[in-house]
Amino acid sequence: MRMRPVPFLFSVLTLSFGGISVANDPLDEMYGQAVHSYFRGNSLHAEELLNEVISAGSQDPRAYYFRGLCQSHGGYVGGTADFERAAQLEIEGKKVVNVGKALERIQGAARVEIEKTRVRARLASRARVLEMQRSSYDEMQRSGGAAQGGIVVPPRLDPAPAPNALAPNDPFNQGMTKGDPKVNPNESVTPVPAADAFDPMPAEGVTPAEPMPANDDPFADK
Repeated sequence: MRMRPVPFLFSVLTLSFGGISVANDPLDEMYGQAVHSYFRGNSLHAEELLNEVISAGSQDPRAYYFRGLCQSHGGYVGGTADFERAAQLEIEGKKVVNVGKALERIQGAARVEIEKTRVRARLASRARVLEMQRSSYDEMQRSGGAAQGGIVVPPRLDPAPAPNALAPNDPFNQGMTKGDPKVNPNESVTPVPAADAFDPMPAEGVTPAEPMPANDDPFADK
């Protein structure tokens, strides 16, 4: 008996258990059936299926887009509320799907209206983000901090006093500076004039300089 290759057997087992381990979401399957009905021209049946999908709590924006499309007939664009809800779900990203791929077959006035709704939703979302950032920045300013590139910088503190400066509550600080002599304001001090070497009559209280000895004078006659 000839044995089959092991890779082929492994592939068969993988396909057999694949359907058991990875089950499709029943809401996704129902959404797929609705899309097929829509493109076959049966918008009424597609809308009924999408109503069930949305009522079951689906967060898929495509379900809302196609339900809005089901309400558009003969150039009349309906389902504006569904388009807006779909655009909001697309921004929130609770269920990440390829909306552009799903809508690539949709053309005409309905597609134009959908794209306008998506743009408005993105702009509104960006405005909300900017407002939140502005409010956060104002709150940090009120609390004494500053925002620089997303980093909160603490408030600037006053420089520390010099090492030799006395604190106001220092018991040795009596209104004077370290190293300065204490002056009595009631005591008058008379300045003493300096001696003038060329004045033959020195000022009173000043002792005249003694003459240099002759033997120490280098210009004296020997």
